[in-house]
Amino acid sequence: MRGILLTRGWSVQVFPKCAVVLFSAIALTAASASGAIAAIFTQPMNSSPVALSADQRLVWVVNPRDDSVSVIRTDNNTVIATLATGDEPRSVALDPNNTFAFVANAAGSSVTVIRILNSSFAKFAAAIDRTIKTGAEPWDIVISPDGKRVFVANSGQDTITVINAATRAVIGHVNLRNSLCNAPDASQRFQPRGMAVTLANTQLYVTRFLSFTKASNGRQGEDAGKEGAVCRIAINTSATTIAGYTPAQLIRFAPRVTGFNVDSNGDGVPDPTTAFPNQMQNIVLRGNKGFMPNIAASPASPQVFNTSTQAFITIMNNVGIGVPGDGGSLNLHLGAKDPEPGKKKLFFANPWAIAFTTQQGAGSAYAVSAGSDLLVKLNINAKDNLSFTVDADTTRYIDLNDPSNPATSGSKAGKNPQGIVILANGTRAYVANQVSGNVSVVDTVTDSVIKTIQTGSVPPSGSLAEELNAGAEMFFSSRGNFNRPAGTAVSTSERLSSDGWQSCASCHFNGWTDGVVWQFGSGPRKSVSLAGTFNPRNRNQQKVLNYSAIFDEIEDFELNIRNVSGPGPLASPVACETGQPTSSFDPNHGLLFGDLGDINKPPCVINQFAKPNAGRSEFTVNPNGATPAVNALTALRRWVQFAVRVPNGPLNSSEISGGPSAAAITAGRSLFRVQCANCHGGGLWSKSVKNFVSPPAGSSIACEVNLGAAAPPGSFCNKAPVAGDPVALQYLNAFLEDVGSYNLGVPGGGNEIGKNVGAIEKAAAALAGGISQPPKDALGKDFNNDGRGAGFSVQSLLGAHLTPPYMHNGACESIGCAVNDVKHRTGNGRFPDFLNTAEKRNQVRLFVESIDADTAPFP
Repeated sequence: MRGILLTRGWSVQVFPKCAVVLFSAIALTAASASGAIAAIFTQPMNSSPVALSADQRLVWVVNPRDDSVSVIRTDNNTVIATLATGDEPRSVALDPNNTFAFVANAAGSSVTVIRILNSSFAKFAAAIDRTIKTGAEPWDIVISPDGKRVFVANSGQDTITVINAATRAVIGHVNLRNSLCNAPDASQRFQPRGMAVTLANTQLYVTRFLSFTKASNGRQGEDAGKEGAVCRIAINTSATTIAGYTPAQLIRFAPRVTGFNVDSNGDGVPDPTTAFPNQMQNIVLRGNKGFMPNIAASPASPQVFNTSTQAFITIMNNVGIGVPGDGGSLNLHLGAKDPEPGKKKLFFANPWAIAFTTQQGAGSAYAVSAGSDLLVKLNINAKDNLSFTVDADTTRYIDLNDPSNPATSGSKAGKNPQGIVILANGTRAYVANQVSGNVSVVDTVTDSVIKTIQTGSVPPSGSLAEELNAGAEMFFSSRGNFNRPAGTAVSTSERLSSDGWQSCASCHFNGWTDGVVWQFGSGPRKSVSLAGTFNPRNRNQQKVLNYSAIFDEIEDFELNIRNVSGPGPLASPVACETGQPTSSFDPNHGLLFGDLGDINKPPCVINQFAKPNAGRSEFTVNPNGATPAVNALTALRRWVQFAVRVPNGPLNSSEISGGPSAAAITAGRSLFRVQCANCHGGGLWSKSVKNFVSPPAGSSIACEVNLGAAAPPGSFCNKAPVAGDPVALQYLNAFLEDVGSYNLGVPGGGNEIGKNVGAIEKAAAALAGGISQPPKDALGKDFNNDGRGAGFSVQSLLGAHLTPPYMHNGACESIGCAVNDVKHRTGNGRFPDFLNTAEKRNQVRLFVESIDADTAPFP
């Protein structure tokens, strides 16, 4: 097992995986003497963590934290079997004859084939048929409607494995990295995810999970700088060689206007914002269109909650009737502006799946909001056009996690929905909820939850697994329902963002990254993978946080919850308990409250260094209903510390046919040790290891004041900013390394490289403390000439192949680009260059791409 098992029943996985399937009636054909498939699905198929049998009798759902799959009978909605799978199952596909189930195991780099021996309710029986090694990180699996071929998206291998469903044998692997779908830069990782097969069994559509800069005029950190993509693969399900499965078209999806405005240039007039499709985990076909729920990104400054991530349904036109292309996007957030009477205002964070009540004609669509624990209802007409159910700013939603509703409270709450299937008659939906480990059964006639079915295990009360489950809820939820002691006057719901707008997972899928360079107060910063925060071989060893070493505790991200996902500082400060007489922190948001224990008072001070944020007074949750309270912010940190899994590196040539050369990887390791291990050594694969107990010594805290002005007498670096102070950005200088990367890949910036798509070194307009004067430049240079501030914190290489782009401003969209930067690999000219040939650099690239939790680190 490549994943790390923490405790019995809890492995280091997270729960973001989506998918949606709508199965209807089957068409029976005469079985031939050769044993041909005797049944077919009568509509397009798509990958999903929950699947409905062709005869509508059984629902199968994966349980990622338990390494199992459960089977539910639809007549009485009870579990009739739970079967073991491989490590971290994420998707399941069923053959139309009800004889086999195929389960994709993301952490196991494999597919578990389950033979269904008896599919009747009373005598249901199944057994493992075989395990097939497919490639690294197979998150999605789909079967063709004719039942002949199974396709597996190996997101860490950049391949699609094709399996003969009848013989359960691998036909071969379609390499997307070296195909036209990854052109013009084959050094990038395509990261195939959601899949759908047309009813004619002639086309396979595969989403690219993360977006890359546009083919022309693209740039990191800009709202219109990147684009989504889908690869169309021409398939012949009768072909017995891999030549019958050929990438045929790359379909690009452009940024779109969001419908939300912000004053971007400081002239007092709100400007329209744009977002690009991103994190495209799923694709569903209906009629002549494809529908892709995704977390669109709007990274430009200033960062305020309602102009950052957006809830897009991106649409593909001309499926099966011409050349498929970009059909625009519907922003679900627009339908949340004015809720239906009697409902609270909740935005639809992290759309992850969609399903339809009908496959043609007018009907309804239900989109899964993974962050807000909602089903979003939409209308769809005979021309496959989506619209809101009421008007331009109102659409219906169904709350799966409403503590005031007995059907959705306590153990019946549906947390972090990831996938959905709908019965052929359109009256029942089954929604797979990954954090709560259950399935919500929804009556689509009354739009209400009628039952919740527990499929995954419930962690024991008081256990580490329970605390980690609470931490997962804090990470994936955009809302949060917290305990409410007697005398509480402030809100104990929706504290994790404004009106459920976004969650930590909005920018850190699976605890990893969204691949976006955001314009923050410290400058353009890529969302780093949290898999490199703690050493997987020693979970007590932590890296200093952020590219500019501006945080030293996970708890410091309380500031992001309040100021990025939340409403930001109060316009009029309120009283607090200690220190300053007033506080600008909103008492109705965030996880910390007054240090003397008054839950109704906001904290007086939250900063990154001077006052530790761990161990402070915090809100609590009961993750399993009536269980002892768990500290919410502490649980969030513990989840990052113990439960974020390092992505598996690609299987090499000794492990799978067509894998990267094992010999070249070995040669690259030796070269890496000489050239790179000085900065990227140890179990964190980074020299930026936290070597102190918070808070750091005052003498170690440096700052740049107004980034261009000289620091005044009396440093502002070791205290929180107050009104009247100059704007000071604090950081830990000892953890910075200058590799010549300031303004990297920016034309005229001093170090042009690759495609020159790096974000320009300008900091966001908004800054901590509510002080209005913005800095002029980003951190990374010694502006005040005190000998400190040049460079960036060395980032971890754990699972780096799945976490593009690279460098703090995203100048490199491939690891090869970073290795080819001579300033980077020589420490800005301080070290000899041992990678002086293209062959050596390629070997190091292959080694870096292979680094995962199983790779032996350098001392």
